[in-house]
Amino acid sequence: MAASPHMQIQAKLDAMAAAANAHNTDEFLKPFTHGPRLVFVINGQVIRGWNALHAAQLRWWRNGASDARYTQISPTSFMDLAPGVVVTTQEMKSQRSGPDGKTQKNTFAVSTVWRRQHNEWRIAYASESWAR
Repeated sequence: MAASPHMQIQAKLDAMAAAANAHNTDEFLKPFTHGPRLVFVINGQVIRGWNALHAAQLRWWRNGASDARYTQISPTSFMDLAPGVVVTTQEMKSQRSGPDGKTQKNTFAVSTVWRRQHNEWRIAYASESWAR
């Protein structure tokens, strides 16, 4: 029996979480749509295209040298919008060393729009907002 769309997407989210904690940008961004139509919004900043998001993620994780650790707070929320289109929302927390060496803790939420493309689930749009 084939895994449900939610199970397929959750497996990708789990792989993304492992890649995030390893600060592996290429693995983390694998499920994103590769091309100029990808949109990623973070705290009011709009990043357009996979190449721009890849460059930003490398900066955020200091080319893999970041010490950030991510943990999901609650189970993933799934919303089916149409055949082949699913929205997920995750509540997350992070911990990392700040510029002063002190530990910084944050909470944030990530919503992603997944589209079934060429028999594979891909992120077409994502929004991340951090609590201040």
